[in-house]
Amino acid sequence: MKTNRRSVTQVLLLTTAFCGLTALSACAGSKGVVYNKNFTAGYSPSSLAALREPLLVETFGRPAAGPSQAAITAATVEGLRKSGPRWAQLGYSGNPADTPKAPYRLRFAYGAPVAFARADLCSSDLQPDDVGSDGSSERTVVALCRGARFVSIAEGTPGANADINSAAFLDFVGAIGRQALPRRNPVVDDDCLFRKCD
Repeated sequence: MKTNRRSVTQVLLLTTAFCGLTALSACAGSKGVVYNKNFTAGYSPSSLAALREPLLVETFGRPAAGPSQAAITAATVEGLRKSGPRWAQLGYSGNPADTPKAPYRLRFAYGAPVAFARADLCSSDLQPDDVGSDGSSERTVVALCRGARFVSIAEGTPGANADINSAAFLDFVGAIGRQALPRRNPVVDDDCLFRKCD
């Protein structure tokens, strides 16, 4: 039994060392990876659950060269519909006309360079090309915005040169959406420290 445990431990240590020496995407798996999330006390799942219109989804930057912004937005909406948060009957739309009075917006910044400050993602002046994606970054930032401020935020990577039409990309969008929109706010719900809240 000790030999088996030692072998498993050695494999885990070697894998961890390999991932630390290689690009993050090499160990991310086929679905990408979410590596950071944050919430403010203003994140209110009950307000989201009470929405009477779809949650507006906006995209900036590109996860890979080629696709148009409209195609990226459509794929993002599809990923959220396929495997996004299930705790509320949230609808998603990339069309502002579907959400004329939307108090919230869910924004995705794909290919965001390190210099891009994630707190700026909710700025009312932000334009699709302002993220400054040059194709060298795999960083994706997702923010739930209320006005010009974020109330929840998550960060991750879909991997290099992500194919927006692939199941892996749609799964990544769903996964990061679930992390950005948990059913409870861990900042104000201490119980989330001891169980999963998404």
